[in-house]
Amino acid sequence: MILIPILLLISTASAVDSTAVEDKPYLTSNHQINCSESDNLLKDSNSSQYKSDELFVKFKSDAPKQTSKNAHLKVGSTVLKEYDEIKGLQLVKIPENISLSDALSKYRQNKNVIYAEPNYVYKKDTIPDDKDYNKLWGLEKIKAPAAWDITTGSKDTVIAIIDSGINTLHPDLIDNIWINTGEIAGNGIDDDKNGYIDDTNGWNFLDNSSNVTDKNGHGTHVAGIIAATGNNSLGVTGIMWNAQIMVLKFLDEDGLGYIEDAVSAVIYASKMGASIISNSWGGNAYSQALKDAIDASPALVVCASGNEFIGLDNDVYRVYPASFTSNNIISVASSDLNDHIAIFSNFGENSVDVAAPGNNIYSTLSESYGYLSGTSMATPYVSGLAGLIKSFRPELNNLQIKNTILNNVDFISSLTGKVLTSGRINAYNALNNIITDTTIPTASVNIRGGKYYTPISLKLTGSDCSNIYYTLDGKSPTVFSSVYSSPIHLSATKVLKFIAVNPSGTISTVYKETYYIYELITYKYTVKVKYKKKYTVQYKKWYKKWYRSGGKWKYKWRYKWKFKSAYRGLYRKEIRYGKKYVLKH
Repeated sequence: MILIPILLLISTASAVDSTAVEDKPYLTSNHQINCSESDNLLKDSNSSQYKSDELFVKFKSDAPKQTSKNAHLKVGSTVLKEYDEIKGLQLVKIPENISLSDALSKYRQNKNVIYAEPNYVYKKDTIPDDKDYNKLWGLEKIKAPAAWDITTGSKDTVIAIIDSGINTLHPDLIDNIWINTGEIAGNGIDDDKNGYIDDTNGWNFLDNSSNVTDKNGHGTHVAGIIAATGNNSLGVTGIMWNAQIMVLKFLDEDGLGYIEDAVSAVIYASKMGASIISNSWGGNAYSQALKDAIDASPALVVCASGNEFIGLDNDVYRVYPASFTSNNIISVASSDLNDHIAIFSNFGENSVDVAAPGNNIYSTLSESYGYLSGTSMATPYVSGLAGLIKSFRPELNNLQIKNTILNNVDFISSLTGKVLTSGRINAYNALNNIITDTTIPTASVNIRGGKYYTPISLKLTGSDCSNIYYTLDGKSPTVFSSVYSSPIHLSATKVLKFIAVNPSGTISTVYKETYYIYELITYKYTVKVKYKKKYTVQYKKWYKKWYRSGGKWKYKWRYKWKFKSAYRGLYRKEIRYGKKYVLKH
């Protein structure tokens, strides 16, 4: 990620619109929906993903023979095959007058049925013939080969890359460079009346010209990760084999740029039809102008979380535009080959959404190919996945694409507490589990009775039929955490963290509350008490004599205070007892 010197948590929600039925790896068996919902697992699915008239049904091994016959009779299905090796498992054919979804629902309502599932179609993973494909470890990590069996992108999908420019003549990029069909190249006229002359591939906001040549190499590397042409026997392939890359230059050859140019680039991309805007840059200064431009954009805006020598927590140390609270932003951290947050990558339990490969990434350079590392490299992985989703389902808006990406990650324990989703992107899962609902799950906590000096009872509530998962040890909650079902009684100080998860699996931001419970204890303490020396009659008479002869002041300073000073530094220890309130752990 390139930092701009003067440049400067996101919650989402969803409902399932599956393109194939598959259990989401991010969700686990303890994911329970609090409110009733119809079985729409197969709604709007492509029949090519499974046989439309066949189901696997497994009955309990101790169920009577007549049980399965009655279940099949209710659906109208016939048994095609029984599996002696797997007791109770049958392959059945359903009649034409009932949908696969309805048949699944009927079988699953039967208490003697262990499971019912479609006869899915499995495919080979498509591997392109690009010469250096074996160097592209990140594509395997995000399950891109499996995703390419569904789509490799589309020329109708426009992705704007706001960066240092792009070598538009690079042999692995030239076929995927956006062409402004409303502009006639080289005639010196603003043919499409958009305020820019000869902007055939984009615009150079740095020099206010149509020359988008990359003098740094950064933008070209980003472009190759997103959409280097696939299966063309050359160098590398992008996540998208087919796309249109809009080139918007605002960083100079040193990787530096100004906010005004970035604002203009975002506005241009939105105006000219980009569905995704990729931003592998940022800074620490907040700019309301840049946020306003992003908020006004209909595009999904993908932003790098930032790099430091040792990654910083963006929940505390903000990096913009990634740390803007705009709903259409996805903030991306970099993961390494072992699925840990890269040592240089910023992170954030609430302010960074997801991780993607970003360490030692091989891609296009201005004149060749090479390796670069950074959240700059992780960001285009997410941008490319967003492009695949948009190509597969062009009608989806920016929030639906965002929710689809965030709700289909691979859950990885080392990412818990580092990114909101606790996961790394998974392209195959995303394309097979499209999310169309854009409601936002929320959660809250109410205290029942009690004070800080007595035990308290906490009631957690969530919106949108959400489940709530929580921890009491200060660790980040995930769908593997405890499921909230009844009030939590606290009799000791605890750090409560909780999330809301709606029926589609979309998680809210992480909520944190610390409850201090005190107890009254008896304690003992030691004090030092001065000795009290009384004058004897003998001394008093002696002092009185000198008082008469020497006067009052002679008596006071020479005898009385001299005598008392001899005992001034002498103390005795005394044990005392008291009561006080202390935190109860």
